[in-house]
Amino acid sequence: MAHWPALLSRPVRTEINNRPSLTLFFLLVGTYLLTLVPHVEQLPPWISVSVVLALSVRVLLEFYRLPLPSTTFCGLLAIFLLIAVLFQFHTVLGRDAGTAFMAGLLAIKFFELRGPRDVALIIFSCFFVVMSALLYSQVVELFIYCLIMMWVLTALLLRTQMGDLPEDRLLRMLTLSAHIFLQALPLTIFLFFFFPRISRTFQLSFDESNIGITDRVEPGSIARLADDDSEAMRVTLTGTALPSTDTMYWRALVLWRYEAGAWTQGALAFQSENPPLPLHESDEVVQDITVWPHNKKWLFALDHPISQAINSAEPSPSTWAVFLKGNIVQLSYGSRTLDHKERYTVTSDVLLADEVLSKSEREISTQLPDKLNPQVQTLADQLYAQHPGDQQAYINAVFHYFRHGGFVYSSAPGREDPDWLPDFLFKSKTGFCEHYASAFAVLMRMEQIPARVVIGYHGGDYNPYRNFYIVRQSNAHAWDEVWSDAKKHWVRIDPTAVLSTGEDAPISPSAAQSNSADEGLSIQVAHHRFTFFSGAYLPGWMRRGLQEVELRRQQVEADWDDWVFAYDPETQTRLAQAMGFGRQTMATLFLACLVAAGICVIVFQKWLKRKPPVSPVEKLYAAFCRNMAQRGIPRATWEGPLAYTGRVAEAFPEKEEAIRSVGWIVARSRYGASPLGPAVPDELKSFLNLITASQAASSSRERN
Repeated sequence: MAHWPALLSRPVRTEINNRPSLTLFFLLVGTYLLTLVPHVEQLPPWISVSVVLALSVRVLLEFYRLPLPSTTFCGLLAIFLLIAVLFQFHTVLGRDAGTAFMAGLLAIKFFELRGPRDVALIIFSCFFVVMSALLYSQVVELFIYCLIMMWVLTALLLRTQMGDLPEDRLLRMLTLSAHIFLQALPLTIFLFFFFPRISRTFQLSFDESNIGITDRVEPGSIARLADDDSEAMRVTLTGTALPSTDTMYWRALVLWRYEAGAWTQGALAFQSENPPLPLHESDEVVQDITVWPHNKKWLFALDHPISQAINSAEPSPSTWAVFLKGNIVQLSYGSRTLDHKERYTVTSDVLLADEVLSKSEREISTQLPDKLNPQVQTLADQLYAQHPGDQQAYINAVFHYFRHGGFVYSSAPGREDPDWLPDFLFKSKTGFCEHYASAFAVLMRMEQIPARVVIGYHGGDYNPYRNFYIVRQSNAHAWDEVWSDAKKHWVRIDPTAVLSTGEDAPISPSAAQSNSADEGLSIQVAHHRFTFFSGAYLPGWMRRGLQEVELRRQQVEADWDDWVFAYDPETQTRLAQAMGFGRQTMATLFLACLVAAGICVIVFQKWLKRKPPVSPVEKLYAAFCRNMAQRGIPRATWEGPLAYTGRVAEAFPEKEEAIRSVGWIVARSRYGASPLGPAVPDELKSFLNLITASQAASSSRERN
């Protein structure tokens, strides 16, 4: 029984001895936390807090070299994590759930960190975690950050494989890791530009999140984007009649149906039609648009698109998108949703030729639910009665009511239930663009004037260094279109733009279409966030400096998209033809890649077969073996240094200690956990000299 305590403590001592050094452990923990930095915004808060708490406990266990929990305990933690992820995401598959589950499992894996195999597994898992950040965003800053983390992880992997030694500082490992990266760089660049590209229809899709506007407009649906400064699209304009920023209306959806306080597309919105004809071809504006993923089918174009959207990277560029009722452009029915960054070209015109409003369109664009508050109908009748039969006069009367009725434009409107309309028109009088657009369309329809709600974006930020516009989610906007029998086409009406004029003069629809940002309240001002970091409280020189930095960053990101993410098969074909590959570029490029791969394989094989440099210890040991072979004691191929020197020592008992010391030095040099010092070869040489001198003396005595 006295032996039981020793038996129980033996595995603990073995486990502690096999653990990585404190230096490697803390480097591993710090690197893992850095790999999670890009995911903090996407991970649920409880995952981030749990990871930090778990690693804090693990650090205490490692610092005091306490025993680690059992595998059963770690398995139970993994089961609890699985249940929590299922409860949060209702699945463990997909981008969001998979990343959260992987982050939690890695924190649990630290409690099983007992040897080099566990260290390597954590490092390889960290590679996966840090690169999965690119599934959320592909900005150049994030790409550089991921490269830096891969560099650091490779350095830790080198330290693990070369021996967890105090002499192997992180700087030395980073230098070796940089050499590996530089060696792989030429092949990486070659394969990126010249490996044959396939159609982008094989890209991965991630439908976890919906970003931006939706196809249902109700109170608060657009106001929630007022503080979202993330980019929605980047646009380059070409043409003879370029619009100003305040007249840029990027239409996405036309909503025909009003029910339960909300606007939806209705069945009419899904009917295809031919693009309208422009009134003057000289007023065409061509837009080269790079749109960020929103996991829906709609695309964006300036008023008024007169062509389908063309994506040159697709196998069928002309059928990639369709033109639908309401003068909108969407992905074709056979295509998937916009789940990755896309680039397309579309043409718009300022004015359209005469159109025809069909009977069904007139009925749908004047439809209202049966149950509406009678106060709203009374208000519409009172305003219409001032100039009965005059559509323009009725529109001006509604504008006058909005402007002089005490209405306030706010991104925090308050009430958001289906009965919001009477409260907005008569009590709160506070709303965002969707409130004014919805109320205006309802008032028009009450007097049998065809009206519809259009949603999209308004305005944009101009970048003079690359001549493009950045449209952000905070530019999300809703406006109206009313049918004019006199003009024979739909006329854009923006009630929120009218609110800023502050004049009593009648307002024409054309005035509602454009508005100067200097006239007071505008959609651009309403979308701006007055925070410390937005520049409201910064001195002018600092604010201008920050704006300059942001413009340069946008320029770099645009170049990054053009050279990396927009490098499609068509761009590759043009590059190959410019370099003289001929017309059959895909076959030629494929052959070139095969040749390059063959050269790399040959070089790699030569590198593997090359003999490593012989250390001084091995050179001296080889001389010792040759000397002993001449004296009739050759070394067998299976004999290691300890076995061979032991056999030699039996033949020369007078120098047994020196001979066995030779064997121990060679064995430590080959198999030791730490490298030998610089004085060891000299020490080995002294032993060999002593043995040689002794053997020479013995030979002399034998001759005498």
